Amino acid sequence: MSSISWLHVRGTLLENMTYRPRPGRESTRRGRHLDGDPAFALVLLDREGAELVSVAPQVSPRACGDPDHALRYRVGGTLPLHPAGTAYELRRHGRVLYRTTIASEPPRLTTPRCHHSANGVALRWDAAERCEHTHHALVAASVPAPTIGSARVTYDVVVRMESGRRITVARGLTTHAHAIDVSRMPCAGKGTLLVVASDGVRSTEVEGGSIDVPERPPTVHILSPAAGERVSYDQPVSVLGCCLDMSGEPSTPEPLRWSLDGEDVAAGTLMMVLESLRAGPHRLVLRYGENTAGGAETAVDFDVAAPDAQYREWEGVIMG
Repeated sequence: MSSISWLHVRGTLLENMTYRPRPGRESTRRGRHLDGDPAFALVLLDREGAELVSVAPQVSPRACGDPDHALRYRVGGTLPLHPAGTAYELRRHGRVLYRTTIASEPPRLTTPRCHHSANGVALRWDAAERCEHTHHALVAASVPAPTIGSARVTYDVVVRMESGRRITVARGLTTHAHAIDVSRMPCAGKGTLLVVASDGVRSTEVEGGSIDVPERPPTVHILSPAAGERVSYDQPVSVLGCCLDMSGEPSTPEPLRWSLDGEDVAAGTLMMVLESLRAGPHRLVLRYGENTAGGAETAVDFDVAAPDAQYREWEGVIMG
């Protein structure tokens, strides 16, 4: 049984129904199913203009912006690519908003060259060969004659981890090289480097070597008290920490250790309260695990003000 190829269509739609496509991609994986808006349709056409496939794309408003600017909608949909398909359209209530032809073949890309270094991996590749195709958008009530030419090819660099996760580390490149810093990768393990060349509609994916991302310890942060903060005498100090794994997600607090001025004060928690602190400078340290290559540590210095005359007077009244 032959495999199905899918066109992943993305773009932005303005209030006046002007559509701005984003570079698409082709894949043998359909991806997540998105509930579509029935007012819109992505339609695959054959050479005679007959409909082969029609799907409802997802059309959702983007984040609120300046009221003086047009409202924008994010458009996304996945079209199964029939061998006879030569163009696709975006329609709203049957009216064509955008149409582009589909090249007979995706861009052809040679195997990238991979160079490993201490900091990561550098990829270089030759410019992809591309097939001509046409595109045009609806103007007024009719579609103008399409202009014929080669669309610009852009490149994405993707890491496919052994777990199956795909991480896009560069998107929309127009150059033919990219360096990957492994210290910025969000997960550890072995993976395969991929270069994806897209002509705006179809795409080609070529493997470019392997990558091995080492495990990195979580990062720890002290959110409160702030560095250099001055606290009133005899005021409880609320302490709040944060621990993130290498992907930026919250990590378990069990290995955390808190110390104040060299003495352990708490463990396994992100929050606590410090009371009855002496006047003067203090150093608060948050440590994850042991102080080894697998651990992490951060510290803040804060100050407790000396008691003023009013406090001494109040203390004298209370103590009798």
